[in-house]
Amino acid sequence: MKLFAEFTFETETAEIIYRALLPELSESFSERSVIDLSLEDKNRLVLSVKAADVVSLRSALNTWLRLIQIAQEILEVTNEARSPCQIS
Repeated sequence: MKLFAEFTFETETAEIIYRALLPELSESFSERSVIDLSLEDKNRLVLSVKAADVVSLRSALNTWLRLIQIAQEILEVTNEARSPCQIS
């Protein structure tokens, strides 16, 4: 693999997001890219992408960055739903 990108996300929900996305790692999205998702500590999630070319790198990054964003948004929505309603 020629190209490499790595993103680190520091968030209190890193472990929850990691566990939510772990099943996705068993699926191969492309033969031209390799994805690694790891939990460095309880608050640090690391996404590593290796790819054979720019197109596959972009595709893998778009997919995985979006998956992480969706997981975070769902956590925010569910936390808001659990919070008691505040009347202004």
